[in-house]
Amino acid sequence: MSRPVAEVVIVTWNGRDDTLRALDATLAQTGNGRGQVPDVRVTVVDNGSTDGTRDEVVRRGERVRLICLAENRGFTGGVAAATEASDAEHFVFLNNDALPESGWLESLVGAMASAPADVAAVAGRIIDYEGQRADFVDGAMTFDGHAFQPGFRKPLGTISERPPGAEMLFACGGNMVVRRDAWHALGGFDDDFFAYLEDVDFGWRVWLTGRRVLWEPGATVRHRSSATSDRLGSFERGVLFERNALQTVFKNYDDEHLRTMAGPILLTLLHRTLRYTTDRNPGSDALRRAPFGESNHRAGTSLSIIARLLAKFGYHKGPVITDPLTTMQFRALHWFFANRDSLARKRAAVQAMRTRGDDEILAKFGPLLVPTYHGDTDLFGSELFAMLTNGLDLRKATLEELMNR
Repeated sequence: MSRPVAEVVIVTWNGRDDTLRALDATLAQTGNGRGQVPDVRVTVVDNGSTDGTRDEVVRRGERVRLICLAENRGFTGGVAAATEASDAEHFVFLNNDALPESGWLESLVGAMASAPADVAAVAGRIIDYEGQRADFVDGAMTFDGHAFQPGFRKPLGTISERPPGAEMLFACGGNMVVRRDAWHALGGFDDDFFAYLEDVDFGWRVWLTGRRVLWEPGATVRHRSSATSDRLGSFERGVLFERNALQTVFKNYDDEHLRTMAGPILLTLLHRTLRYTTDRNPGSDALRRAPFGESNHRAGTSLSIIARLLAKFGYHKGPVITDPLTTMQFRALHWFFANRDSLARKRAAVQAMRTRGDDEILAKFGPLLVPTYHGDTDLFGSELFAMLTNGLDLRKATLEELMNR
């Protein structure tokens, strides 16, 4: 094959059946026939699977390039392995648990080929596996780097969808196309993310370097939501969400916005961690106890009452962290501080590429203030938070309002 017009990259880890369905559906859309796209290479990156995925991919023959990694390097590591070894003009990323609908590849590659030169990436549309509900039809980001998919799991036809060519802050990494030159100029997905929010981080870099992301709803895939991430485990996912949100904001906010946002961001993280710690772990009354017998204004929880009874009979003494959600918060914090110098260097590299300020970017896309986590409503309604965010253009919304828009 001469230099491919596009390379479709499918990253998998112990997801044989889903991967083969995605692979076969993709291969059916490549070639010289009607509705097919010529000069396309299809690559599967296997992240050290032990379920026979590799053998089955090999049976597809020379139409598929297989890259075998010795260990699970995550979605970001798998994509990096494929793109580093590719000479294609465009890279298409497809989740291994997604099933392309007819015309998907033609629509996605066609939208990229006809887009203006400043468009670095095009986002495809994702619906559920049954074709009844939305998955990714829009993207939104909160002030502290978390992301949402407005309309997620809402019946199709009951929510508004953007028209073709609309601007997006980011494309979902499970169904997108990006220009090769832009990908390498921007550094691709950050390998430290492993999985989750790497597409938000990349999208922000697209915009701050003067480029854009557009929307192409004709490029639709059906997604068996979280098929791969369920194997990872919900609490491991939680660690990645928390630490990657921190990375995203500290790398990408311009200097002015980082100075004003850092206080509210860190206060929010601290408050969430405190509430998880004091509300969900045995013996946590000791953490709420004020010095010298002063009164404490937070009432104890039923969990702390049980903890006091256990302590009375000698089962343990003092606070013990047993709750996985609390552990998740501390693991994210530990990673952030352990990698603070590396993060500072990455921030410097990102800001050196900047040609567009965040005033322009955030005027289009946010940021949002959405109570989501444990204790958020209390914190966001407090006088302290209002003081720290005074003058900031945070777009307030409830989670229900955001998901129904």
